Amino acid sequence: LNCCRSLCCSDVSQSALLFLCQGTLTMLDWQDGRMGPSGEALLLDTVRVLFTLSSQIKESTLEMFLSRILASWTNSAIQVLESSSPRLKDCLNGNSDVVRRLLEYVYTHWEHPLDALRHQTKIIFRNILQMHQLALEESGSDLAADGFIFQLTESLLRLEWHSKGKYTCLGCLVDYIGIEHILALAKTIPSQILEVMGGPVLGALCNRLKSQAVDSTWIDKWHETWVSPLLFILCEGNLDQKSYILQTSADAKTGSYDSRGALGALMACLRTARAHGHLQSATDAWRDLVSSARIKQGLIHQHCQVRIDTLGLLCESNRSTEIVSAEEMECIQFFITYNLNSQSPGVRQQICSLLKKLFCRIQESSQVLYKLEQSKSKHEPENQLTRQHPSVSLQQYKNFMSSICNSLFEALFPGSSYPTRFSALTILGSIAEVFPVPEGKFSIMFGESICFLAKHTFSIFLKILAFDLLMKVPKHLYNFRYLEKLQGLFQAALELSTSTKPYDCVTASYLLNFLIWQNALPSSLSYLKTQQVACGDGDKSAALLSNACWKNLEEEVSRAENSLLQAAASFPMYGRVHCITGALRKLALNSLQLVSEWRPVVEKLLVTSYRLSAVVSPVIQSSSPEGLIPMDTDAESASRLQTILNEIQPRDTNDYFNRAKILKECDSFDLEDLSASVPNIDTSAEIKGKEGKTCDVTAQMVLVCCWRSMKEVALLLGSLCQLLPMRSVPESPDGLLTVEQVKEIGDYFKQHLLQSRHRGAFELAYTGFVKLTEILNRCPNLSLQKLPEEWLWNVLEEIRCSDPSSKLCATRRSAGIPFYIQALLASEPKKGKMDLLKITMKELISLAGPTDDSQSTVPKVHALNILRALFRDTRLGEIIIPYVADGAKAAILGFTSPVWAVRNSSTLLFSTLITRIFGVKRGKDELSKKNRMTGSEFFSRFPELYPFLLKQLETVANTVDSDTGELNHHPSMFLLLLVLGRLYPSPMDGTCSALSMAPFIPFIMR
Repeated sequence: LNCCRSLCCSDVSQSALLFLCQGTLTMLDWQDGRMGPSGEALLLDTVRVLFTLSSQIKESTLEMFLSRILASWTNSAIQVLESSSPRLKDCLNGNSDVVRRLLEYVYTHWEHPLDALRHQTKIIFRNILQMHQLALEESGSDLAADGFIFQLTESLLRLEWHSKGKYTCLGCLVDYIGIEHILALAKTIPSQILEVMGGPVLGALCNRLKSQAVDSTWIDKWHETWVSPLLFILCEGNLDQKSYILQTSADAKTGSYDSRGALGALMACLRTARAHGHLQSATDAWRDLVSSARIKQGLIHQHCQVRIDTLGLLCESNRSTEIVSAEEMECIQFFITYNLNSQSPGVRQQICSLLKKLFCRIQESSQVLYKLEQSKSKHEPENQLTRQHPSVSLQQYKNFMSSICNSLFEALFPGSSYPTRFSALTILGSIAEVFPVPEGKFSIMFGESICFLAKHTFSIFLKILAFDLLMKVPKHLYNFRYLEKLQGLFQAALELSTSTKPYDCVTASYLLNFLIWQNALPSSLSYLKTQQVACGDGDKSAALLSNACWKNLEEEVSRAENSLLQAAASFPMYGRVHCITGALRKLALNSLQLVSEWRPVVEKLLVTSYRLSAVVSPVIQSSSPEGLIPMDTDAESASRLQTILNEIQPRDTNDYFNRAKILKECDSFDLEDLSASVPNIDTSAEIKGKEGKTCDVTAQMVLVCCWRSMKEVALLLGSLCQLLPMRSVPESPDGLLTVEQVKEIGDYFKQHLLQSRHRGAFELAYTGFVKLTEILNRCPNLSLQKLPEEWLWNVLEEIRCSDPSSKLCATRRSAGIPFYIQALLASEPKKGKMDLLKITMKELISLAGPTDDSQSTVPKVHALNILRALFRDTRLGEIIIPYVADGAKAAILGFTSPVWAVRNSSTLLFSTLITRIFGVKRGKDELSKKNRMTGSEFFSRFPELYPFLLKQLETVANTVDSDTGELNHHPSMFLLLLVLGRLYPSPMDGTCSALSMAPFIPFIMR
């Protein structure tokens, strides 16, 4: 014991000390007082060490271990208290300092972001009550009448009902002292709970209180206490409250509600009753409770939730094999007729989900009916499952499903609305998934509609749903008559891939992938002989298509090098690249045969991608890509940009951006002819080509062509890195990408992300770069593993130096620089030490801090923008939390800077930190009760902010109290009040003054 005590008091690391305490609690025998007085002293010393560590540890992993060890300590304390000395009982009763600090820990961590840590606080609180109960056993006092329990209950009841941790602790109190004592202190608890019972988080206590109350003998009082407020909420409350209350109250025997009530409450109650097996459609009770006319009234009710509850009543059942009656099928058809066009996305999702449950019931019950039909049982009509012959029910199922499919296909007529198409395609997809068609058979549900689907649905916005539905239909359903009609889709896809409408290329890609799946590509496609043997039969179509698109892309890039304006008007190249990426994803690139034959193909594809990027990058990397205003001074980038500017002639006015230029459609494009024609253009001039056609070109079209091309090239390169096998050494026979090619791709992403100014370009380039960094971190090649670290140090050094000749963008929120660093850090393995993140955050916080050097403005702006991106990244999770306090300091101090760029970046960072600390705002109320926390919880998680905010608030108060008497607003006053306005008192404010909010009040009053 002396050895353990000396180790706990020695100078060791926090993690070592933490796990030493865990070993002490785990390995020593604490039962039946076997440790003696020295063991009791060790137990108290251990918890004091844990309290000290709780104020020092900020890493989420160690915080999680600390909560578990504290819970383990309370378990050991309970074992010791069962046969301990009176001295220890005095040290561990409810009024002791140890219990006070344990409660403080519970209050500051009961709404922690980590679920496991919140669960440990519940265990600790429950054990505190048991410890207090054991400490009072000798005195024989009643636990419910004890002063500590009374004060604890009152302090919890005083908290706002939106505090989630309050319910957990009150639930533990109910288990120990019963519901009567709590209701004696606050009779309005049921009404208050029902008012905030709009979600599952706040509903846990209500079930516990009701279960305790139902078992009591005062049933009349229970009705007055619970039933009356419940009925009031069902009739007058909002939908969230009603739906959750009914879901969680399904197991309670509260009886059925009269049909004279509100239609919504009736349908919700019936739906809940049926879902839990209290109601079946085949019984007479169903017809007695609700008529068919009443159900149809609910299916077309003006409120969406009533319609959903009524549909759920028809579709949901506690038995998956329950027969769907003819009346139910008739109501479902009636519902689909009027509800496909719902405007709410949430309602559409619920409709599709409920109908899928119904289809699953039909599928499983049909299996039962088929077995009954095969067995030819004599008592089939009296069977509990059905009152009619199984063959009749099966025929009704077939007719019903055929009618449903016909109705859904009819809803896909040209010009139908987006909600209608979404609902119809989703429901059809569910049918195809639930009712797979056996090989060699023809589906009664799809039949002649397959050709219609392939012909029309790809012209709508819901391309993914339509494509997935076509993929679910077996290939043998597409007979030769349909395949002949599908042949014309190939030419349409090629034309869509060069359309000037950006989203047409997505349609083209899906069309081509569908043709690849059907092996319906034209036989006239030219392909390399080596490619024919370099892949399996299933991959030939994808290989042929990739080669054809690449050849077309190479020709178009060559033409774009002569005239980017002509390319933007006639053949924007991003569509070709998008189709190539989609086709390559259909290839089994990790299991290709004759890999050596594919290497030159990959090399040519990379070269073409780099050429395309070089054509469009001057526009994307210009200082003003939206208007192409030539403000760049760098000769290297300005030369190519000036060529483009000479081509489009923006002049010194904005006429170019308001008026379209008319270009000739011809094989060659002459810059001199264009320059000669530009001065003669008035409001609208037409220059006709050989066929008498004209094309309108605007600056927006040029920009869209450029940034979408950069986007598709980035996604293609990222996909190649992700899909293609990599060669560890140049002489390796396997692998398609060499180490040098991977480094070239990395350098391309670096240049593109750090120098691009257009947000659409670098945001989507970030997606491709993330794929590359994830591969590099898993690569066995050490030189490739080190690349992300090298790239990170290089960009940090460039930011720190702030060289005037640097090409880094200091405006546009640092453009792609935060994305570049974010990709490098977020892909770092989370199971490691995260050294790159730690070093980077330290460097960025240092750069973002206050300095007197005027040369540090640009690095500070970059640092603030990068910090904002890192705090917003959900993949970093709790790993980034230890740096929140330093980030908040930098944001508040940066708001006092005389430089507007620093103040702007500081404001954006501060807004991100508020969301990261208090959660995403769900309502319109700026100070929503759900986005707040107690002062003790806030300052225990971020203790560095307590003296900082207090000092800053004092400075603000002194500024307001100026001698002139004029109101003088300090720059950071709004930020400070915004933080303090989200804090409210905690139950420990009266007993603990270490992190009390009291010192802030005088300054706020001033």
